[in-house]
Parts: sequence; C-alpha cells; structure tokens
Amino acid sequence: MARTNSHSIRAALLRPLLAAIVLCALLLALAPPGADAARARISGHLPNCHIAVAAASTAPGAAPSIRLARAAVCLINNRRTQRGLHRLRINNRLTKAAMWHTHDMVHRSYFGHVSRRGRDVVDRLYGARYLGGRFSWAVGENLAWGSGNLGTPRKIVHAWMKSPGHRRNMLDGRYREIGIGVISRGPVRTDLPAATYTTTFGVRR
Repeated sequence: MARTNSHSIRAALLRPLLAAIVLCALLLALAPPGADAARARISGHLPNCHIAVAAASTAPGAAPSIRLARAAVCLINNRRTQRGLHRLRINNRLTKAAMWHTHDMVHRSYFGHVSRRGRDVVDRLYGARYLGGRFSWAVGENLAWGSGNLGTPRKIVHAWMKSPGHRRNMLDGRYREIGIGVISRGPVRTDLPAATYTTTFGVRR
C-alpha cells in the first residue's frame, strides 16, 4: 500500500495516495511569508527543457538518472509557469544535499526526511553550505520513489501535485532555487526497476 506523509512545522498529514509510489514532503521556514522577493539571493541555471522533457515518461533504468532528474525539474517548472510563477533555477548546493540524501536512503534502505544518523534537510543544507551566514531562508524537501512506469518523472511529479504538502512545496512562490537527486534504484527491493527522487527547494535573503 502506498502512503503520503506531508509534514510541515505546523501539522502532519497521513493518507493513501497512489499505488506503488511512496511520498514525503517537508516544509521549514525562517523567512516571513511576505519577505521581499527582490532581495532573494539566486544562483544556478535552468535546464534545456526542449531536450530534457523527452525523458519525462522514461521508466527507471531506461535512461541515465541525470536525464530523469532534469525532466522532473522541467515538469515542476512547467506547473509553476502555468500558474504565473517564476521558474526555479538548479542550484548546485541544493542538488548536492539532495543527492546525498537519495544515495543514503537507497544504500541504507530507508525512506524519510530524517536519516539513520538523525540528520534532517536543514543539517544537509548546512553541510552542503547552502545555509549559513546572516540571512533568512525558507527550504522544503519532497521525496518519492516508484517502480516500473510509476517511477517515471511524469508520474512522480503528477503524484506530488495530487498531495497537498508536495504541491505546496512545488508551487510556493517564495522559492527561487531547486536541487534534485535521482538514483535508479528503490530504498527497498522491488521486482521492477525503481527510482528514488529527492527535491530540495530554497530561497535565501
């Protein structure tokens, strides 16, 4: 049975979602919701979505993980621009933290925002040097893994959009940057090829 676990600093939600896709969402903020967006510190780049989106329906193992990752970012940005929001730029430090966590979940066989060593997304972002210094920030993290055709970027992003916590992270107008880590393997053994996804969202002011 699949589950979605949407957690914020205010509330936790647990309810069924989609078969064979497991999801988690986390939102943390130390920046006031009305903070001036013009003061955001932005770095990174945008993927070439004319090329990347071709892998949107590619099942795990049928293409390199980097292609799945780029396609997922393009799909997220497409959802944002449809609603008049700016596109998120890929930040290398957010991506480093996301890859660390995806690798850790896959190789230590667990699925959740807190690692076996007790490190959460904020710990990872300090370790990747995305956080630190005298500025306010807001960060979020979406997790998912799916097997077979349900592990494609399109299915993962669709599942996130159907879950309130994940959708809130993807469509949060404060965020300016994104990091993503995808590995073509699940955190548990599966009969079909699987993929595990971590996306980290952030803004610093």
